[in-house]
Amino acid sequence: MRLLTDEKDWDGGETAVAFGTFDGVHLGHQKLMATAVQKSAEYGLCSMAYSYSTHPMLAFNPERVPLQLETLEEKVRSIAATGIEAAVLRPFDREYAGQSPRVFMQRIASALHPRFVIIGYNYSFGAKGSGKAEDMRRLGEELGFETIVVDEVCVDGEAVSSTRIREAVLGGDVELAAKLLGRPYAVSGAVKEGRHIGTGLGFATANLALPEGKAIPKEGVYAATAGLMGKTYSAAVNVGTHPTLPGGAPCIEAHLVGYDGGPLYGEKIEIHFLKRLRDEKRFETREALSVAIRQDLLRLQELKMPAMGRTD
Repeated sequence: MRLLTDEKDWDGGETAVAFGTFDGVHLGHQKLMATAVQKSAEYGLCSMAYSYSTHPMLAFNPERVPLQLETLEEKVRSIAATGIEAAVLRPFDREYAGQSPRVFMQRIASALHPRFVIIGYNYSFGAKGSGKAEDMRRLGEELGFETIVVDEVCVDGEAVSSTRIREAVLGGDVELAAKLLGRPYAVSGAVKEGRHIGTGLGFATANLALPEGKAIPKEGVYAATAGLMGKTYSAAVNVGTHPTLPGGAPCIEAHLVGYDGGPLYGEKIEIHFLKRLRDEKRFETREALSVAIRQDLLRLQELKMPAMGRTD
C-alpha cells in the first residue's frame, strides 16, 4: 500500500476514496474500504483511504482525546489488510480544521481526482464538522464525483463503533471487541526486560510496556496468541501489576507456550487477546500463584488454542 501524508502528494489518476477517522478499522470501516476496492476494480481506479495520523481532538482538547484502538503503525497495517492500494494519513491541526466543507472537498477533488467518495452514514467534514452526507452529495454533483453513503453495520442489534469497541476492551470483554473488529484485539510493541517474576516461578514471560494512549484490556489474565519472529504461539497473558509480588509498573506479560529460545529483549511482539480467563488477584504465596498459572495454561489447552510455534 502506498502511504502519503498529504493529498497534494498524489500523482496518480482517478480514485475511489473512503473517508473516516478509522480508529480500529472495524467492520463498519472495512465496509467503506471494501466499497472503494470494489468500485476501483469495476472502473479501473485506485482505491484509497483518507484519514489522519493524529486524532482530530488533539488539536483542540488534548485532554479529551479518547484512548485509541490502534497505534499509527497498527492502523496502517489494518488499512493495508483491506486491500486498499493507497492511503492519505495526514496530520490534523487547527488551520486544516478551519476549512469550510466546500474548500476541503475542492482541495480533495483537485488533488485526488475522485470518481467515487465513500463515507459512513454519520460522517462529518469541514470546520466544526458542519458538512454532512447531503452536503457531500451536493458537492459531488458540483465537483464531478459520486457520493456513496454506507449504512451502519450492526452486531447483536447495535451499531459497530469505535466507542463501543473501546468500552468492550476497557471492560475486558475482548470476545465482543473481536466480533466488532472482525479480528482479535491486538497490542504490539518491543519486548522489554521485566522483573523476572515469571522466570522465578518457572514460567518465563515476554514483557511489553503499556503503549501510551492506547486502550488496554482490563487488568486480568487472558488467553491469547502472540506473533513473534514469524511464528504464532499460544499465550497466557497477564495485564496488570502482579499484586502478589508488587513493585513494578503496569505491563503486559505473555507466557509463550512452546517457546524455548533465549531472551527476546527488543524483539517485536504482537499479542492478540482471545478470551478473559480471570481477574488479576493477590495470592498468599508464590506457590499459590504458580498453581494458578498452571491452571491458566490448562484452560488454554481446553480452549484448543492455535498450535504452538506455528509459522505465520
